[in-house]
Amino acid sequence: MDAKFGLGTLDNEGWKKGPWTAQEDKLLMEHVNLHGEGKWNSVSKLTGLRRSGKSCRLRWVNYLRPDLKRGNITTQEENIIQELHALWGNRWSTIARSLPGRTDNEIKNYWRTHFKKSKPSKNVEKARARFLIRQRLEDQQHQDAEQQQADVRAFMEQAEEATPVEDMEEMTYLNSVTFMLPGGGFDGYLSDGSTEEGSWGTLWNLADAPDDT
Repeated sequence: MDAKFGLGTLDNEGWKKGPWTAQEDKLLMEHVNLHGEGKWNSVSKLTGLRRSGKSCRLRWVNYLRPDLKRGNITTQEENIIQELHALWGNRWSTIARSLPGRTDNEIKNYWRTHFKKSKPSKNVEKARARFLIRQRLEDQQHQDAEQQQADVRAFMEQAEEATPVEDMEEMTYLNSVTFMLPGGGFDGYLSDGSTEEGSWGTLWNLADAPDDT
């Protein structure tokens, strides 16, 4: 078994310690692909690896996870680390959530290598100031957006309240005009013009009729 997975010392519980071999990495990746993440204590039983559940989890999270970001920390990522460390301190897992593909262990090692041993630099203070300014701007933008939404809602409510009154006034005016028109309406007045002409014609005919007396 040890020949298959490489040489290494064992701890008091019988788990292998030391560097992982390529064969061990392969078995762990196959296990995760088959069973998913989280079942770390069952890895040894199902694969034959003499690694503890904690060792398997750390190996996967820090080295084998497919979404890990390879390469050095960028300048932009360094600025984010400085800003978030100024806010949260050594809460590496929390900081790692803002840096997709970077692990908390990687961020911790980077910080300790580049910043911890040095004196408090102006860069850290600048990072804190940038973060606070950005946070204030975001809060102000959020407040402005909420105020705009409130103004729109108030305008819509006023419009909804005013519309029925205006409609009622318009209908009252139209009804009064309709009542005054011949025929009792627009249609009768416009389309039935022959009625009025017939009435005038009858009057003229009466005037022209011969006098029997």
